[in-house]
Amino acid sequence: MNVIITDKWNTYLELFKDFQKDVYFLEEYVKLYETDDAKAQCIVCSEDGNILLMPFLRGEIEGYYDFETQYGYGGPISNTDDQEWIDFSLSAIKDYFRDNRYICGFIRFHPLINNAFFCQNKMNVINDRNTVAIITSGSSEEIWATQISSKNRNMIRKAQKNGLVYKAEHDFESFPEFIELYNSTMKRIGADNFYFFDDEYYKRFRDSLSEHAFLGTVRHNGKLICSAIFMYQGDYGHYHLEGSNHEYKSLGANNLLLWESACHMHELGVKKLHLGGGNSSSPEDPLFKFKKAFSDNLEQFAIGKEIYNQELYDDICRRWEESNPDKISVFGNRLLKYRY
Repeated sequence: MNVIITDKWNTYLELFKDFQKDVYFLEEYVKLYETDDAKAQCIVCSEDGNILLMPFLRGEIEGYYDFETQYGYGGPISNTDDQEWIDFSLSAIKDYFRDNRYICGFIRFHPLINNAFFCQNKMNVINDRNTVAIITSGSSEEIWATQISSKNRNMIRKAQKNGLVYKAEHDFESFPEFIELYNSTMKRIGADNFYFFDDEYYKRFRDSLSEHAFLGTVRHNGKLICSAIFMYQGDYGHYHLEGSNHEYKSLGANNLLLWESACHMHELGVKKLHLGGGNSSSPEDPLFKFKKAFSDNLEQFAIGKEIYNQELYDDICRRWEESNPDKISVFGNRLLKYRY
C-alpha cells in the first residue's frame, strides 16, 4: 500500500463515484481555509485501484503537527466498500501520523456519506447530533407532499402571498449584498469569530467554486431580506452560509428560501440537500426544529478525536491549562484547546 501526503488530490477524486465524494473534499474548497498557520493537505492510501483519502488543515506546534478537517464536513472517504481494505488503510494512516510527528487530529465526519460508520472500528467516533436532509431525488410535487410539514407549507404560501421573490443566482450577482447581510446576521446573534470570513475568502469562493454553488436570494420590494450560499456536487447539496434581515422574519422568507432552493437542487440532479443541524444536540433546539419542518429524514453527524502522541499531547495541554485557567471552562473539552 502506498501512503502519501499531498497538496493536490483532485485527480484521485475523479476515481470516486458521485455518492462516494462531495464538494467538501475538493481542493478548491479545503484551500479556502488555508492561513499562515493552517496548510491544506490530503493523506492518500492507494493500492490496486482502491483509494482512501482525507483532506485536512495541518497546523504546527513546538516542531510537531496537528490537524483538523475543513469547515463543514470531512473525514476519510474511499472508492471501495471493501471494509477489510478500509480498516487496513485507516491503520496505515494512524501509523503514518505517528511516524511523522503528528500529535493529534480533529475530524468532522460527513453525515450523508456516513464515513463515520466505516471508520468506527479504527477511529474514535463520537456521535454529536442529528442533522436534516431533504430528499430531492423526487419532483417538487413529491417533496411538497411527502416532506414539507403543513405549518411550513402555510409559511411558504404566506411568503408567496407577501410578494417575496426568490432567485437562484449562479452568477452571484448579489454577492456584495449577501456578504453585508451575512455579517450583520452573525453580529446580531453574537456568533463566534469562527463564523466570520474576510473579503479574500468570498473572492476565492466565487473564483474557484462558482461551478459548484449558487446564491439563493429572497427579495421584498427589491430589497434583499434573506440569502444563502448553496453548494453541490454529484448526489449532494448543502446549505452553507445564510443571512437574513430580522425585521422581515414574519414574512416567511427563510421558509421560501429553503423550499425554492430544494426545488432548484432537484433540477440540478442533486439527490439530497443537507440543511445541517441545530445549535445544540437537543431535539427541541429551535434551529433544528425549523429545519426538520422541511423533512423528517435525519442523518447522524459525528466527530472524531485522534491522539497519536499521548504523552506529548498531555504535556502541551497541561501547560496550556496552567497558563490559561480562565479559558478552561470554554475550551477545556476541545481536542485542540491549546490553540485558543
